[in-house]
Amino acid sequence: MYLVTGASGNVGSQIVAQMLAAGHAVRAYVRDPSKLAQWNGRVDVVAGEYDTPDAFSAALDGPVEGVFLMNVGSADTFRELIARVAAKRVRRVVFLSTHMVESAPDTLLGRLHREKEDIIRTAGLDGRFLRPTGFMSNAYLWLPSVRASGVVPNPMGDGRAAPIAPEDIAAVAVRALTDASLTERELVLTGGEIISVPEQVALLSQAIDRPLRCADITLEQATDNLTRAGLPQPIAASVVKAYEQVKAGRAAKATDTVERLLGRKPLRFEQWLQTHVEHFR
Repeated sequence: MYLVTGASGNVGSQIVAQMLAAGHAVRAYVRDPSKLAQWNGRVDVVAGEYDTPDAFSAALDGPVEGVFLMNVGSADTFRELIARVAAKRVRRVVFLSTHMVESAPDTLLGRLHREKEDIIRTAGLDGRFLRPTGFMSNAYLWLPSVRASGVVPNPMGDGRAAPIAPEDIAAVAVRALTDASLTERELVLTGGEIISVPEQVALLSQAIDRPLRCADITLEQATDNLTRAGLPQPIAASVVKAYEQVKAGRAAKATDTVERLLGRKPLRFEQWLQTHVEHFR
């Protein structure tokens, strides 16, 4: 049995689907079990919040071989959850961290993820730390303006990066959870294609057969947009630090981690769009 938190999210839902496809038993710890209705009893569901450690302990009952964790709650809350994992003698933890631990360690997001990585290490657990770059699914942030005006606000100019599909992050997570022979601990995950926002928008325009254009905005405007979308201002400011690196040309690099661990190339943005294009229509 493997426990997956965040099972209704972009990455967690892919982990559940891939684990089931591989024949593994899955338990999901979620706030709202109705969001997992598509699996129709194929997943053992435990309802709870991240600040309800007793419920989390219940989700760890039985022979749980590994846990997938998101960056949730305060450091104290996370420390308590990890203590419950250790008390249940669950050895392997896969944690969804961020590349900003390395590329922008002084930002809030870099510090928060590093702190939680260290909590797992200090507990003596067999931790695997996934450090992805920007998600291809961040393109969903474009939806309101795409639908309203056919315009994508772009704070990154012609800067290029290697975004990664949540499906590929999930596939690495599945391997990290189920393969005890995997000795690597810190896994920096990128897509294999270095691409700019205007290039992504051109592919999206072609996929939905509708004219779209980019409109350059400042980094300050990008911060405001993210806060209006619901991100706390300090988190939004950290995200925009990553945008700044892309704009300055410091993110145009890819790792071979996905291909090396999975034996196949990561998805290209165009391939990811083919699967998710209906979200944009």
